[in-house]
Amino acid sequence: MEYTRRHKRFKSDFLEVKGQLALASKVAILDISMGGISLKADRRLNIGCKYSIKLEDGEKLLTFKGEVAWSALSGTTRTPNGETMPLYTAGMKFIDLSEEKIAGYQLFLVHSMAFQAKPRIT
Repeated sequence: MEYTRRHKRFKSDFLEVKGQLALASKVAILDISMGGISLKADRRLNIGCKYSIKLEDGEKLLTFKGEVAWSALSGTTRTPNGETMPLYTAGMKFIDLSEEKIAGYQLFLVHSMAFQAKPRIT
């Protein structure tokens, strides 16, 4: 199979990045690239809709707008009070990126990878 993505994707295993979405209490970043992000959330994201997402790596915080390219129910989880809550996986492409925002995002990715590479004291 030929790799046809425009941007290299970085798996969350290699990044120490946390995500936040409005009205979602749990957001897990699956992978991220210069063009977009895939994530898992406890909120349904509607295809074609635009959302703001905040990305934080422990020191830096960036806010982006993204448009949902695909979304699917991917499982369930239990809340602390025992209720079953659906989990959704979605892919978003970043929109309205200025050159300044792109440069900041590139630095953010490099910083996040360097932050992850630091040895941890346990």
